[in-house]
Amino acid sequence: MALTIDWTEHDNRTPREQYDQAGAIIDEAKAAAAARRARIAHDLMQESGAQEAASLLGVSDKRIYQLATRYRQSQPVVASNNPGRLIYNYDLLDQVIEQTNMDKREAHDSIHALLDQLVEIDGEAAVVIHQEPVQPELLKSNPSDLDIYYWVTIRQEAADLILEQLAAQHATD
Repeated sequence: MALTIDWTEHDNRTPREQYDQAGAIIDEAKAAAAARRARIAHDLMQESGAQEAASLLGVSDKRIYQLATRYRQSQPVVASNNPGRLIYNYDLLDQVIEQTNMDKREAHDSIHALLDQLVEIDGEAAVVIHQEPVQPELLKSNPSDLDIYYWVTIRQEAADLILEQLAAQHATD
């Protein structure tokens, strides 16, 4: 990752505006670095376990869990694909519908078709971060139920690629 700052656009601003904008750049850089650290902690914890990750990174187990949770919460979530059934709303679905003018079913199915391809190419661990039942209390009552809807947390890169590909496909239509 490279950080390049073009200071020439600051030249026509007042000293106060330049100062404030430089502070905003610092805040953006800190946020990007914090997000990267959270991803490293998450991925290492998934690969090696919390105790090993904590030891390797020189932080506590508690901190590893905090960073991993922060990373998961910052990533996009899609609803699982249960063909012919209810489609829950999620941000990526709304973005695809807005950019492509597909209907809800077509957009949802297209997202999952590309998501399945990414998983096939890169492996599930490289694309899917976490899965959680939409209604976990139903599993407590009926643990053998196979018709469960999940919120599937995916990496931002996967969501960006899906959105980019679907927008490109429908730009030519």
